[in-house]
Amino acid sequence: WVQQTGFTNAATMLREGQPKPYSDIKFDIKITPVTTLGHMVKASKQILDDFTQLQSTLDVEMRYGLKYLEEDEVLYGDGTGMHLHGIVSQASEYKPAFDVAQQSGIDDLRLAMLQAQLARLPASGHVLHFIDWAKIELTKDSLGRYILGNPLGLAGPLLWGLPVVATESTGFEGKFLTGAFRTGAQLFDREEANVVVSTENADDFERNLISIRCEERVALVIKRPEAFIYGPFTPPAPPSEPSTKSKAA
Repeated sequence: WVQQTGFTNAATMLREGQPKPYSDIKFDIKITPVTTLGHMVKASKQILDDFTQLQSTLDVEMRYGLKYLEEDEVLYGDGTGMHLHGIVSQASEYKPAFDVAQQSGIDDLRLAMLQAQLARLPASGHVLHFIDWAKIELTKDSLGRYILGNPLGLAGPLLWGLPVVATESTGFEGKFLTGAFRTGAQLFDREEANVVVSTENADDFERNLISIRCEERVALVIKRPEAFIYGPFTPPAPPSEPSTKSKAA
């Protein structure tokens, strides 16, 4: 696949008959391996026959475990061995263009959007930890009113007009990822998640056991690393000290 590594825009106004200047778009050829993610579990043939709902439970739980790993790899994979080369390890460092008075996490996400915009790659979403998103949702003004709206509202998780995806990925608390997810990266499903059951693994047939395998094959490509901004939230300002001036007698 091809990764864009630079763009020099030479577009200009032209007189009739004037030759047109050449812009310069740089590309780099990349090769990304398709990686297999998978796990297995054994179950008793009798218990699955007697409790048919366990079949659907195992199917759901095994797919969940696979997608949990996939999410962690897409975010944090370091590209070594069979690991995916995740977005965080290739993202640009969060460097706000300016400071904001009483800066909070809400401001950080808006400044990250600005950083992506200045790189000519408008952001399409935010990723942050469940705890950090809960803190933002629970932010109140000086009168105790919620900043983001009525708790009874049914609006989806949105901030600054962009969708918010909450994750419980290890190590993500206190940090955020903002970027152009629709155009800057792509996940290829070479083989979608599937669950296969077999009675012919090792001595399963003799012991009336069933081996259940869940796997998928994927490849992640980051077409525009500069499309993603990653960094820590600004620490909250310490509370102001109460006045200790003594009153005149």
